[in-house]
Amino acid sequence: MSRRAIRYEFDRANRLILRDPADALRPTRVLEGTLTTDRRNRLQYEISAPSVEDLPRTVTFEGRWTLTRQHDLGLVLSEQADASSRSTLRISGGLLRAEARALVFAWQRRERGIGQPDQQELVLHGAWEADARNRLTFLVERADGLPDRLTFQGGWDIGRSHELRYRYRRYDAVRRAWEERTLTFEGRWDLGEARRLIYRVEGSDTSAFSFTAKLQSPSLMARDGRIVYQIGLGLTRSTTEVRRVTLTGAWKIGRDSSVSFEIPYARGRAHGLRLEGTWRLGPRSQAVLTLHDARGEPWGATVVFTRTLAGKSGASLFVRLQKTAEERSVLAGMQVRF
Repeated sequence: MSRRAIRYEFDRANRLILRDPADALRPTRVLEGTLTTDRRNRLQYEISAPSVEDLPRTVTFEGRWTLTRQHDLGLVLSEQADASSRSTLRISGGLLRAEARALVFAWQRRERGIGQPDQQELVLHGAWEADARNRLTFLVERADGLPDRLTFQGGWDIGRSHELRYRYRRYDAVRRAWEERTLTFEGRWDLGEARRLIYRVEGSDTSAFSFTAKLQSPSLMARDGRIVYQIGLGLTRSTTEVRRVTLTGAWKIGRDSSVSFEIPYARGRAHGLRLEGTWRLGPRSQAVLTLHDARGEPWGATVVFTRTLAGKSGASLFVRLQKTAEERSVLAGMQVRF
């Protein structure tokens, strides 16, 4: 049997189909087996029955990973030299969970087409990031160093505990009904440059979604206990939806006049966003922090605190700001008299 003449595909039960035009007696064969991936993210199919002459027990497929609009996995085989004739293996299933450095895909396996199918897992290793259109993407690691990019075409939102969620609809051919599915990313929010909002996936130093974003209002009131961002999500080249990300929490002023915004997460976790800026005294006993990033670039936004919300640590800040304002007032008066 010449492997170059064989065409491969999977049926709805994720069984491997061999099509060999050179075999007049059995041009099509259905092979039971199990799907896995190796350390190089290559797809492997371990044949359980029946055995095939000149075909190894474990068949390894190499190619480029893709994600279909129905959220099935696809592997564009790289065996053929002619790109126009390359076949794609499609694995039916669904997105099961997101890990720090992996995407876990669930597929159903049924031996010899009888009995209830059992759910199996297929793991792809890589890293998470956001693309230029603020869509969620997963970069599948490859041995040659050039990752395959899986782009999640649907929308994402924020859960009650500030977790990032990818929600999509999928048609279940077995139940003949549409299903709502959710992929949840454990992590925390962080601030980058003036127009960036970052979600860092828990357990990884490299997986993070850096979104192009802008503050909904240039003036943040500490008494509101929230920071609201607007993010444009490019679902198609011509369609952009605005996502509003509302971070709720508590503002805190440190003894060194540093400011942080503490956000609660699931299971009692909390993380503080540290903000940089310059203080000044505002009207009606308000302290105003003009924000800038770590490089000193202005954000074009301020945070306004009142004395009642500043707490004990902020009380000394108000005193210092008032003294500075009085000193400047006295200096200005002296300069006028001279």
